[in-house]
Amino acid sequence: MSTPSADDNQQASDRLNIPGDPTPNPQVIPGNSEFGNRYPRAFKIKILQEADACNQPGQIGKLLKSAGITHATLTSFRRQRAAGTLDAPQTKTRKQAPATLTPQNTERVLQLERENRKLKRRLEQAEAIIDIQKKVSRLLEISLEPSEEGNK
Repeated sequence: MSTPSADDNQQASDRLNIPGDPTPNPQVIPGNSEFGNRYPRAFKIKILQEADACNQPGQIGKLLKSAGITHATLTSFRRQRAAGTLDAPQTKTRKQAPATLTPQNTERVLQLERENRKLKRRLEQAEAIIDIQKKVSRLLEISLEPSEEGNK
């Protein structure tokens, strides 16, 4: 087996960044989770601005301790900023509000409920008639299914 050369690695990395390449890009954009984000966007931007202002040794550590976050979280915030997910305001998809009942809608609902009750009564009557027919056919020993003699 041969080891991959630097050219092979460069070609592989170039392939991941080519738009229109049929191979999917495995890189996950941080901050875009279906489960939401733990930290609000404004908090992330504030922490990043304060971290960028730190220029003395130990200042970032104090900032992280006071904010209650780890260096990995700060790194994640920086990746999100580099990916551009912190720049654009996040839009939330909202569920459509239920339609309000207007007098016409209320009238239509009442009409449909009346029709539903009427159809349920008719169904109960039809089922009762079918049950009676089955009992009568058992009493008279009449088969309700077509006989084989009639088909010949």
